[in-house]
Amino acid sequence: MQNGKKISEIIQNMQALQDNWETVIAEEKEDRSEEMDEQRNRLFNILRQELKRSGEEEVYEFLLAEGMQKETAHKLIKKAVWMLQFYNSFRLLRELESNDGMILKGLLSSIYQKNIVRFEYDGLKQMTYMGYDEEEVIDIAERMAYLTDYYVSRSFTRKEMVRDLRDETGLLTENCEYWADLIEENYLALKMNYIIEELGRIREELADLIK
Repeated sequence: MQNGKKISEIIQNMQALQDNWETVIAEEKEDRSEEMDEQRNRLFNILRQELKRSGEEEVYEFLLAEGMQKETAHKLIKKAVWMLQFYNSFRLLRELESNDGMILKGLLSSIYQKNIVRFEYDGLKQMTYMGYDEEEVIDIAERMAYLTDYYVSRSFTRKEMVRDLRDETGLLTENCEYWADLIEENYLALKMNYIIEELGRIREELADLIK
């Protein structure tokens, strides 16, 4: 495995930190030491990257070979797979990239113009006439909108957006740069949309409190 050496190193670090390290990292508890928490986060990040290339069974067998208990290995892989929801959902984008980068850029642009920056009724459904699965396109659009809100609400720079998109989508840098540029070009409108949505959410929460 490409990241096998790194995984082995992290496991050794955790073993040195605490005897019951498997129990500590497998459970969602808040009483881990800062050092253990750092190693745990590193392990999940590397498992996540490895699972993009290798099958779950291969990673599972590697963890067992490193002396990890079956239950612990199963829990860690299950969580790492859960962390790959966005990556797996963008499968269509990676397929388009491998076939024709211009079609990918066209899809990204259409989703932004018809569903994120502005709204066009049945805008996404029109894409199904081009051969795309409607449910998959809708799911991709929703995740694109989520990432956009995340970047805009935290004032990500273009460089930081590209870095995160590379990790979340698995797309080439040039296509992540194109995606980031779509956000940059519409940044003020996206920021305003986010603020209005947040104000609406706060108003609803206040209304519920008053009831």
